[in-house]
Amino acid sequence: MTHSSHTERESHMAYTTAPRGANRWAGALLLTLVALAGCDTLDPTKVNNPNPTAEDLANANEPTRSLLPGLRAQMARALNATTNANALISDDYEIGFSNVTGEMNSPHFVLADGGTYNTYGGFGIYWNLQELRAFADFVLEEIVPGDASATNSQRAEAHYLRGMAYLLQGENFIAVPNASDTAPLPWEDLLRLAIQDFDAVLALNPGADRVLAARAALARAHRALGNPGEAESFANSALSADPNFVVQQRFFAGEIENPNFPPTRSRQPLPRLDFLDPKADSRETPVATAKAEEMHLILSEVAMARGAYAQAAGHIADAVRLAHERPTGQSVSDDLRTNFPGITVRPRTAGVLVRADPESPYRAGLVLTRPGPVEVPVLSGTSLAADSVAALSDPEDIRHAHWLARQEILFLEGRRLNDLGVRLPIAAMEIDASPLISRGDAATVVQVPSYIPQGNAVNEFSPRSPYVNQTAGGELATNEITIEVDLNRILARERVSRFGTLP
Repeated sequence: MTHSSHTERESHMAYTTAPRGANRWAGALLLTLVALAGCDTLDPTKVNNPNPTAEDLANANEPTRSLLPGLRAQMARALNATTNANALISDDYEIGFSNVTGEMNSPHFVLADGGTYNTYGGFGIYWNLQELRAFADFVLEEIVPGDASATNSQRAEAHYLRGMAYLLQGENFIAVPNASDTAPLPWEDLLRLAIQDFDAVLALNPGADRVLAARAALARAHRALGNPGEAESFANSALSADPNFVVQQRFFAGEIENPNFPPTRSRQPLPRLDFLDPKADSRETPVATAKAEEMHLILSEVAMARGAYAQAAGHIADAVRLAHERPTGQSVSDDLRTNFPGITVRPRTAGVLVRADPESPYRAGLVLTRPGPVEVPVLSGTSLAADSVAALSDPEDIRHAHWLARQEILFLEGRRLNDLGVRLPIAAMEIDASPLISRGDAATVVQVPSYIPQGNAVNEFSPRSPYVNQTAGGELATNEITIEVDLNRILARERVSRFGTLP
């Protein structure tokens, strides 16, 4: 995790990697032990077994410091899986040419026993977040108490990373157990545990950057829990500390790579989001876990909950203005933008106009010409204009601008499912292992709000190929594309908010 107040991204930091764990969340200990193999700061001299034991770790030289690289690595994996799941299951992306199974292509398709959903790899959001939480538990509960060398900064980092595990679980799941053979904790309790960990960071006072990251995380957690006063307070405090801040999770090419690079045909964005893709311009591009734009959008949502729509429009405009100040990067996109099945060419010509649904106007500039070089935002991007947003007066239009800004500015940062109100189920690997969880329990079936259309409608648009030669591209038969549904318009009309139904 790094913090930057600059518009240019800093150099990347390599994290120590840890291999994928064994069955259930006891695998976190195995993950920890193997991650330490070859570490010069560990000297397990009392055992003949080449793999150190938990007791050896507790008695090792500076064990907390030795374990933190592996904990950071698991955070990278967990964020990787979270962004992938959010992108595919929501309306951000649809599955293209890949081995990702169909339960990841729509909120209504998610199954607890889906093949991709249960993976340990880059799409396994449930396993990776449980592993992060269990790993952090081990560090904080088994190692830190007996480690006289542990510093406040190290303790704070472990609390922050466990807090992120709980926050991502609370945002994305119905309920999750936080220990073996225990009843699942409802999402509200998971968020409260996240808040406890972030509060612990503040109490340890580890330094300005870590404190700022914790305040931003607290704003996000209180927003997800539906606490407008606390969300507003922490969002304002984060912005006061640095009005341009970014908190980033780094990746390392060849080991733990950014999940959104390279641009491939394995998944394709909704055409109205084409201009944001690929957000990662290298395998090492960090992913923002918090940034100033999100704080402005939290303030917007708080203002709307109070009926202060003009104030809300001002906060959205602030987020949009800052997003336009962020850097862009040039990427050579070899993505042919093809549909599957059918292998026809999707919109990939800059002259194509897109409307968000049949009621909306056509808009230019949302589709980029591919293959070839494309200029895309690498931190934040939006199709909105700050002055136009600030001038909005109709509450529904302001609500729509809010949700569109959140989707575009937080694109590929793992927020969309929570914004849509979708909650994921406990994975089959947990259901089958726990005596306290049975198939059919409320937490084992995906929760999808009734306002989200059935089937795969969230990814549909027409025509699927706008070209005369639909399999080769080239000459346009039409330059107009219509998205079937605009979920941002639905959220606006339904008055959706994490703070309750909006006035």
